[in-house]
Amino acid sequence: MNCWSCQKAVGPEDVFCPACRVLQPEPPGADLFSALGLSRGYDIDPDDLEARFRARSRQLHPDRFARASARERRLSLERTTRLNDAYRTLKDVRRRAAYLLKLLGKDPVVEARTLHDPEFLEEQLELREMLALAREKSDQRTLALIATGARDRLAAIDEEVARLFAEADPGEEALLSIVSALARSRYFENVVAEADPTAPPAQPR
Repeated sequence: MNCWSCQKAVGPEDVFCPACRVLQPEPPGADLFSALGLSRGYDIDPDDLEARFRARSRQLHPDRFARASARERRLSLERTTRLNDAYRTLKDVRRRAAYLLKLLGKDPVVEARTLHDPEFLEEQLELREMLALAREKSDQRTLALIATGARDRLAAIDEEVARLFAEADPGEEALLSIVSALARSRYFENVVAEADPTAPPAQPR
């Protein structure tokens, strides 16, 4: 790949041309991990992610390119938008898992439609009935217990997903298990949001 300005060679990880220091576009096919200079994978150190985001934000901030060419100003805006999207996606473990599944050829939304777990669905029906009754009675103690129980289940799901992704080369069975785990997590996220008004709403993936 060559620099669009001076035509010298640039590497896929170069944010700026090594020769003329002009801002470069993202390479074709770049994913959200590469937007933050990360290798593709589920296991990410939160502190490292934060540090990379802040460093890249300073590099790409549009104010730094106020006097640059029109193309660099446009690239700054495009790459900043992409960087923010990458940060939002990768800092959330479940959004990260869903994104990684898509990169591995498994759309978690589509795949989840083919999964059926009657026992889990029955459990959810009972939980929803308990939640509805507690909300109707403004039973704060029961609502708090329901929210705590749902958070515990989410923590267990996160551990399960991390374990499955930790396999050297997750196969079809492991990937479908992750799809199932993420589908279950959506139920519990919604339960937390309804049982605890102070909780943030469930985020789209």
